[in-house]
Amino acid sequence: MVRERSQTSVLKEHTIESEKFREQRLDQKVYQMLQQKAGKDGDWIELLTSSMLDSDFHPKKISDSGKMYRKYKKKEYETLKKAYGAVWEDVRYFPVASREIFFENSWMAKRSYGGSRFHEGCDLFGKITESGYYPIISMTDGVVEKTGWLPLGGYRIGIRTDTGGYFYYAHLASYEKNFYPGEIVKAGDILGYMGNTGYGPAGTKGKFPVHLHLGIYIPLANKKEVSVNPYWLLKIFTKKTTNYTY
Repeated sequence: MVRERSQTSVLKEHTIESEKFREQRLDQKVYQMLQQKAGKDGDWIELLTSSMLDSDFHPKKISDSGKMYRKYKKKEYETLKKAYGAVWEDVRYFPVASREIFFENSWMAKRSYGGSRFHEGCDLFGKITESGYYPIISMTDGVVEKTGWLPLGGYRIGIRTDTGGYFYYAHLASYEKNFYPGEIVKAGDILGYMGNTGYGPAGTKGKFPVHLHLGIYIPLANKKEVSVNPYWLLKIFTKKTTNYTY
């Protein structure tokens, strides 16, 4: 019992705001192991949550210790599991309809436009540098929450999933159609096209190379949101690219 209590001490009220949680580090091999162990109808997010906790948030193997965490820290565990679900559960596709996309882990890299800040997302670039060339697709089912211009993000669209995740696609050259808040989208739907809009008033473009900025945010209990690193998720879903003729 003492050992169990000690093991669960890693889980705290604000774990979902910690750097280790926000990193979302999950390797392809472990992701596949989670899917296989959970099976077709199993709760793989349950396994993901306990595996993350038992490995200092970078699992090399699967751990099924959710019952122990619920025994001692039920509220904190359920909150953490819900947070992992908001990031991972609804994702079906890679966000660019091409297999010639490259990206690096630029999470928390320094940025200067609009004041000193950190990069809370991942930038994806294509072999073709032409604005408007690559279709950007919804990674998930969800509801359009925000659209239009932001000085930092240019033309952007934000999709809220059923599990609460907010998927933010920025710097679009254009939209596929006139989306409106509350509109339902399906995973694989075209949202718009990769561009280089932003860093100025509405219509500003060309101040940086053509790319997609993807951000993922999850809600907190105080109605604020926290960003998480999309890089590891993107690495896993590069193999789930929707093909379009364009």
